[in-house]
Amino acid sequence: MIWLNLKKLELLLIQNKITESISYQYLLVFLVILTLATNAPKTDFTYYGWEISYIILELLITIVGTYLVFQVNEKGDKRDFLKRYFSLSFVNGLRLLIFYLVLRLIFKIIMFVIPLDLWYAINDFFGEDAGVFFFDIIFSIIYYVLLMASFKRVNAGRGEEKFEVQPGLK
Repeated sequence: MIWLNLKKLELLLIQNKITESISYQYLLVFLVILTLATNAPKTDFTYYGWEISYIILELLITIVGTYLVFQVNEKGDKRDFLKRYFSLSFVNGLRLLIFYLVLRLIFKIIMFVIPLDLWYAINDFFGEDAGVFFFDIIFSIIYYVLLMASFKRVNAGRGEEKFEVQPGLK
């Protein structure tokens, strides 16, 4: 993996000498840096331990999830990992985000409707930060499960059986 020598990297790309395995390494490093940058202390957890646990778990989920997705691609035709990863990630991520927002909205409505005493009881039982912590962690895991399923379908060629590409959408 080349870190700073851009000319050498460009030459290897021109010569088609960058393998899927090397592309995977670049993606993994990018995602680790992105995960660390986006999870820099900004969440309003009341206890610092929640913050550290959240960052470590998100980092582990990102590393393991990306590795498992790469392995699914390797078990298939071993082609176009990055192209597939970015395109399938976008669509799966967008769909999951919409579902996440709808679920959060429903949760907020329910919490608005229930009596305040019941809200305090629920909050005391789960803890102030547990709901947000586990909600986000579970959705991160679901994201990678959906992404692996998409890669498996692409490898199996099921996408071609169910859908026809419309003219102009190649």
